[in-house]
Amino acid sequence: MHIIPCVETRFEDAGTFRQATRYGSILPAAWSLMLSLRSRGLGTAWTTLHLYHERDVAALLGIPDDITQAALLAVAYCTGTNFRPGQRVPALERTYWDTWRLTQ
Repeated sequence: MHIIPCVETRFEDAGTFRQATRYGSILPAAWSLMLSLRSRGLGTAWTTLHLYHERDVAALLGIPDDITQAALLAVAYCTGTNFRPGQRVPALERTYWDTWRLTQ
């Protein structure tokens, strides 16, 4: 299944603050949906590649012109139970205080 979280407005003429605020509204809701699906045995993947063809997708699905598609969530049943945390860079290598530090 595919789920396309949407926002009831367009962002083309919105400044950075408005864009961040609007995406900041839809992203937590989509993330909560993803967690809820996981608790029911469904895995999800957050994608945005379809946005290169946003107008074609809107036409295919009948999404009105004044709606912004924020992402596409691919959803499927999980095929195992051996879930484990992904490899991550230590937080101290990505956390800065009072300045931006480029990593080597």
